[in-house]
Amino acid sequence: MKQLLVTYDDLYLDWLLGKGDGSHPTNPVRAQLATALLKKRLGERVRVIHPQPADKVETDKRAMLLVHDGNYVSRTLAGTNGEWYENKPSVAAAGCAMFGGTMRAVEALLTGEALVVFNPQGAKHHARRASGSGFCVFNDMAAAALLLQAQGLKVLYIDWDIHAGDGVMHLLEASGIPCISIHLASGYPADSTMQTGVAGELHNPEKHQYNFNVEHGANDEVFMACIDAAADIIDKYQPDVILLAAGADGHTGSGNLGQLANYTGKGYRYAAQMIAQKANAYAQGRVIIGGAGGYQPLKETPETWALVVEEIYNTVCTTDRRN
Repeated sequence: MKQLLVTYDDLYLDWLLGKGDGSHPTNPVRAQLATALLKKRLGERVRVIHPQPADKVETDKRAMLLVHDGNYVSRTLAGTNGEWYENKPSVAAAGCAMFGGTMRAVEALLTGEALVVFNPQGAKHHARRASGSGFCVFNDMAAAALLLQAQGLKVLYIDWDIHAGDGVMHLLEASGIPCISIHLASGYPADSTMQTGVAGELHNPEKHQYNFNVEHGANDEVFMACIDAAADIIDKYQPDVILLAAGADGHTGSGNLGQLANYTGKGYRYAAQMIAQKANAYAQGRVIIGGAGGYQPLKETPETWALVVEEIYNTVCTTDRRN
């Protein structure tokens, strides 16, 4: 059985936005806690690797240029951007490593080292070509999609963060890579190409863009219905690899951004099972998972990420692939 690969290092804990005291909604301790939970539950079946060894830094910078403006990359990595971290080079380094974690996932899938890879600080899905957005600086999933596509793989991106995966969708618009997003109908990022303002679908099949809008307070039944519809879309494309932004910010209860939805472990488990089933059916089990959003950093977010990752891994990696 292949191990679950997790890309993590305590360098991620330097991702301290705002005042830098951990009070910002994106408290990075959630990544540390999720990694610890997976290690506790899966034991030796988990292997944690450094997200960005020294010999990979330049490779990762080149990958950034697939989706970002060169001047933006240079300013951000030099710690002189200031958009989110008040010119702190340590935070820039952490952001670079977070991007690198998803690049290691791409490498692991291409070499066959792993089938399921989790980057808890991955899926920075709002980042745009020349600017950060929504606490996201480098768009690792968009870059990963293009790198995998360049290797001849059919890629599909699915995002169930409560906020629309706008950065990924727009950066991949000309690529032919299908993007599915399940998100709030209103609020951030207020993107009329993805959000309807009310519950409903907003699809553009010609551009391979599929958007499911839910209302504030949506429950598991709403989420699961969207997952069922997303499953039909995945059946249409039959991807060779699935990229998942597994946002936990829809979990019930008040978080640092308030209560946005009422999803529970039931809904997240159902969603994870669907991804695992489709990965087995079409993608030889290959899934890259990024944590995306989650604003209950001490409990609900790491627990939700661990649940989703474990469910996908257990289903994928216990499947007999001899046939």
